[in-house]
Amino acid sequence: MRKLILLSAVTLSCYGAIAVAETSWQHCTSTNDVGFLPVITNQEGSEVDVKADNVQLVEDGTSVFTGNVEVMRGGQELKSQRATYNQLSGTVTARDNVLLRDSGIILHAEQAEWDLTKDEGRLIDAEYRLRESHARGEASHVFRQGVSQTKLKNATYTTCPAGDDAWLLSASNVDLDHDEAVGVARNVVVRLGGLPIFYTPYLSFPLNDERKSGLLTPVIGSSDETGFDVSTPYYWNIAPNRDATITPRYMSERGLLLRGDFRYLHEQASGKLDAGFLASDNLKNDGDDVNPYYNEDRKHFSWQHRSRFASRWNANVDYNYVSDNAYLEDFGSSLSLTSTTHLNRKLNVSYNGDVWDFTGRLQGYQTLTDVSKPYQRLPQLRLKGALPDQFMGMTYRLKTEYVAFDHANKIDGERFDIEPSVSLPWTSAAAFVTPRIALHHTRYDLDDSVIVGGDKTPTRTLPVASLDSGLFFERETSFWNTAYIHTLEPRAFYLYIPERDQSDIPVFDSSLRTFNMGQLFSYDRFSGTDRVGDTNQLSLALTSRIIDQKTGRERFRASLGQIQYFSDRKVSLNNTGIDTQSDSDMVAEIVASIAQEWTVRGEIQWDTHGDTSNMSALQLRYRGDNGRLLNISHRYRRDNISTLDGLEQIDISARVPFNRQWSMVGRWYRSLKDNRTLEGLAGIEYESCCWAARLVARNYINDVSDDGRNLAIFFQLELKGLGNFGQKTETLLERSILGYGS
Repeated sequence: MRKLILLSAVTLSCYGAIAVAETSWQHCTSTNDVGFLPVITNQEGSEVDVKADNVQLVEDGTSVFTGNVEVMRGGQELKSQRATYNQLSGTVTARDNVLLRDSGIILHAEQAEWDLTKDEGRLIDAEYRLRESHARGEASHVFRQGVSQTKLKNATYTTCPAGDDAWLLSASNVDLDHDEAVGVARNVVVRLGGLPIFYTPYLSFPLNDERKSGLLTPVIGSSDETGFDVSTPYYWNIAPNRDATITPRYMSERGLLLRGDFRYLHEQASGKLDAGFLASDNLKNDGDDVNPYYNEDRKHFSWQHRSRFASRWNANVDYNYVSDNAYLEDFGSSLSLTSTTHLNRKLNVSYNGDVWDFTGRLQGYQTLTDVSKPYQRLPQLRLKGALPDQFMGMTYRLKTEYVAFDHANKIDGERFDIEPSVSLPWTSAAAFVTPRIALHHTRYDLDDSVIVGGDKTPTRTLPVASLDSGLFFERETSFWNTAYIHTLEPRAFYLYIPERDQSDIPVFDSSLRTFNMGQLFSYDRFSGTDRVGDTNQLSLALTSRIIDQKTGRERFRASLGQIQYFSDRKVSLNNTGIDTQSDSDMVAEIVASIAQEWTVRGEIQWDTHGDTSNMSALQLRYRGDNGRLLNISHRYRRDNISTLDGLEQIDISARVPFNRQWSMVGRWYRSLKDNRTLEGLAGIEYESCCWAARLVARNYINDVSDDGRNLAIFFQLELKGLGNFGQKTETLLERSILGYGS
């Protein structure tokens, strides 16, 4: 009896492996945990308890149990109206409304037979429910041939509730090889709403959680850039720590692109290689423009690698290549990807210690646009160290860097930079004061001077002195019967850096930082070390918070700050002039949780003299428990206030459920300055406990500098517990609608 129960459970639970188990969806009410027995970890040695209305002993060692037969052992149970056991042949037969169940499966059958001697048997007209995958199905015959082989005939599988075959997978024959943990199904048909939507004469699948080689679900779509677009990926499970995916992608407008990626994972290293090749681009005209890559081969390659050595050493590689400047624009799918101007090529070696951190780097780029190519770093060596809580509470720090810059059209050279510093932090519950002094020294060895007759080995040495201080005031208050803590946090930061003539120093990697709240307390207004900005300034800021006493959640935060300058700033990025303004723009930030679902974030930077806004950003976000989402944001940056171009953009995205199954999604991302829509997206989605469908239309631009637009249609059908068909939309929606999928 025990073997009958156990092996029947194994048989149908293994068949459930035809579909990849997905546990993230909502459970159908009729496939929940009702009816399953509790899990019993140790079943060995459990006694067999048999109950029946009648027991009869007949000839040849046969026992017949009739009337409400119940057999219990450990965590398994068999129920039927009649059961026969032949002691001589070792055969068990159960008939009339047979019920088999344990913690993982519930099985109903008209008849069950088992040969305990040969460990073989069959079940006839079986129906099953699986707890783990919340699935159910039927099989007309289940044949068990020892512990190695199981055969099923006329089997079905679905995750939909009983009486609702919204989708159903059926197979005429299923063979399970338990030794190899591989199953094979033949004449497989997937039906949606009773209509066949997919057929395959042969399907191979794993019987456990291990990966298995085979074809993945095809991806089908259409866009103006590619035409009809279909990808048929093949997954190759090379080894437990290595795999690859080979994806032929047919585009009716361009041809066949063959793409492959290879992943590897070792104890001390991991990485991924990705390559693609399109032989002879067939697209002659891209809209009104001639395709400059018509009849040309197009390809890409990337390699990301990370190694972890002993003694806190690490190394990583990031290498990327495309055959032409428009490759990402033509075959990418997002504005951020297709707007990439440089592809990184970098090798890093680093050490992270308790006191010292070291980084060695070789870095170059592939430039995809007409913008100036950055300098290559061949090599870059950095060493940083910190010794806190030393004599009298002092903290000692050291930053050093050596870089050899290389460029085909600009001045090359080497740069050595060192900055030792010492600070004396003092903190209490209500205040902090941190005086700091540093000495910044930089030396160059150039292949040519910046100015005619200038020095090829310029040096620069200057002190950097600062004093950072702040106070904390708080009081208890309450609003609407809720206790809060209200804080006031004034902060003052003084910084002094004397002026040094830097006109004979090239600009390898420096730029003017974007001004924001954090820049009020920065030691330099420039990034990089080719420019050290002279200043004599005092930054003043005030922050106020309202904190929920019970949860510790910050309900409101507002900050306001400005820099007061006591002298003109003579150092500029390209030696263009003197900045004589006596103060900086005023900067303000606000973050407020209006309610549990609503959040507001705002930032503004304005010129107090001209009473004009230079930068602003405002975001309103709603996130409801029922899946409702609303994001509204506005971004503005005025021209000629930084090295970045001005902009004014509005971005609205939402997910609006109509009921528990139907919802609408959309995004409108528009440049108000250019009077053009960067991305428009609209879609509708249906989701139940066992299947989902999404239809999304997307109109977007591939390049902000190009007037051409692209229209793409995405359709995805998800049969939960089985897989996805069509163009996957989750990544697109997660990228376009903040909060989608989380």
